[in-house]
Amino acid sequence: MTDFAPEMDSDSSVYKTLLESTQAIPWKIDWASMRFAYIGPQIESLLGWSPASWVSAEDWASRMHPEDRAWVVDFCVAQSRAGVDHEADYRALTKDGSYIWIRDVVHVIRNSAGEVDALVGFMFDINERKKTEQKLLDLQKELEALSFKDGLTGVANRRMFDSILEVEWAHARRNNQPLSVIMLDIDYFKQYNDCYGHI
Repeated sequence: MTDFAPEMDSDSSVYKTLLESTQAIPWKIDWASMRFAYIGPQIESLLGWSPASWVSAEDWASRMHPEDRAWVVDFCVAQSRAGVDHEADYRALTKDGSYIWIRDVVHVIRNSAGEVDALVGFMFDINERKKTEQKLLDLQKELEALSFKDGLTGVANRRMFDSILEVEWAHARRNNQPLSVIMLDIDYFKQYNDCYGHI
């Protein structure tokens, strides 16, 4: 009879080495005890907390930004109980007190009876991507604000007028109220525009 134990041990060692050589952080939580069965050593490089300090799901939740904690925990618990694989983006606390964005991808493992047995997954560092997304959002808001103003004078333009008129018209109709519009004309503005509006 062939003994496959050494070969299986060797395979496990290879898989462990592969997991721990990636930038993604592998982890496993036992569902019944809500304790970490494993978390990759990469976690210390990313967040500063040693793998040994990740004992239970409470350690995971407590190292989350207060604004993210409630909805992320509620969402992950609900999805896990339903046996649904899921993912969540949140800000994780580093040991030096700062926060970085993490994407947690979770797979639910069931036992032979179909009950949730464990959760396994990967944490990904998405901090740079989130910074880029925020910069793009800020730029979009800035461009939108500029599109409502005359570039020369900073005075609200026709687009701003149309936008405000639409809102006020809807408000007047909803409340069955009259709407008045006051038009203001600037005398001799063409002279100003001719003087300062051309290069």
